[in-house]
Order: sequence, then structure tokens, then C-alpha cells
Amino acid sequence: MNFFRQPFVSAVFTATSHHPFQIPEKYEGKFPEGTLEVHKCIGYTDYALRRFFEEAKKQPWYNNTVFVITNDHTNLTDHPEYQTDLGVFTGPVIFFSPGDPDFKGCHEGLAQQIDIMPTLLGYLGYNRPYIAFGQDLLNTPKEETFVVNYPNGVYQFAKNGYVIQFDGEKTTAVYSLDDKLMQNNILGTVDITDMERQLKAIIQQYMSRMNENRMTVNEIQ
Repeated sequence: MNFFRQPFVSAVFTATSHHPFQIPEKYEGKFPEGTLEVHKCIGYTDYALRRFFEEAKKQPWYNNTVFVITNDHTNLTDHPEYQTDLGVFTGPVIFFSPGDPDFKGCHEGLAQQIDIMPTLLGYLGYNRPYIAFGQDLLNTPKEETFVVNYPNGVYQFAKNGYVIQFDGEKTTAVYSLDDKLMQNNILGTVDITDMERQLKAIIQQYMSRMNENRMTVNEIQ
């Protein structure tokens, strides 16, 4: 990255935590085996990140860089709350801005990976129109944050303490976000009208824009 002209964007994708869960030979036996074959790979990933930041902080671009650390998808787990329809999507999104000592804390609302772009644009002060299906986590009230995903052919929408499952025509299940194992379907006991309406709007916008190639801002300038 030292050869890139500033400002620059760079991405690193690691593959060691994927099947067949191999790490470099010289590190075999260095990290705890844990209870799953992925655990030693996560130990290696932690070590690699530490070594990366040890070197990165010596570089001239370090203090004016925003780092984002996230997963591309989830993996093996021995925690039952991460084996549910919603739990399988749970992963970290970490924003790190070493040159900004006030940029710290934990986001209290819901978040998803598609929020990364609008959050970064908001943090950087970008004020031109753009299209995003996520939200600026730094400037969106907790009660307005939401998550959308699509497990096993069913749309899933979480907001305001609940998650609904929608088959494309009707809602088939509602769970409290406090119900970590998703064991108690409370469909019919809470008003999900607004959640259904918002989910349908998201599906409609996404499908029509993808089909018509309208994911740019040219149409609204």
C-alpha cells in the first residue's frame, strides 16, 4: 500500500478460515485447537491482524486511514444462538480510525455489512446523492436501524426488537430479538404492519433497480 497514491482504497481478503481450514505450516501448533477445526484458523487470523497493524502504524498514511474489519460470511459455531435463521448472519463490523481519538464506542442498534458504505461516507462528510440499501450507523437513531437477509428462500427483516419472516406473499413467523433461539413464534400477537410495508418496499426497490440497472444516482441528479 505504500506504493499507492493517496487517497487510496485497499481490501484484503483472507481465506484461511475456510475449508479445508489450513494455516501456514510454520504456524502449526502455535494456536489453540479449540473445539472446532476453524478455531485455530481464527487464532491465526488474529495473529495476522496484529502483525499487520504493528507494521501499518509505522506508515505515513496510518493516522489518516479508516480501517474496516468484517467477515465475508459466518462459519462453524458451537453456540446455539448462532445456529438460528438470524444467528447464522451474526458477525463483526469494526470501524477503526487511529487518527480520531473521539471515534470510539459500540453501536447500540442493529447493523449489517451493507451499512459499511453509507457509514463511511457519512463519517467522511460526503454530501452528494448516492443509492444505498444500508444506513449510516453514525447518524441513524437506534430505533430506525434494521437488518434484511434471505435465508433458505425466505425474507427476514429485523427492527424495533422483532424479526419477521416473509415468504414473498405473507409473513409466516415473528420472533422477539430477545428470543435468541427463535423458539417462540408470536405471529398474530404484535402489530407488524409497518415492518411488512418497509420490507416490501426494500424488496421492490432492490428487484426493480437490479432488473433495470438503476443502481446509480444518474437518474436523480
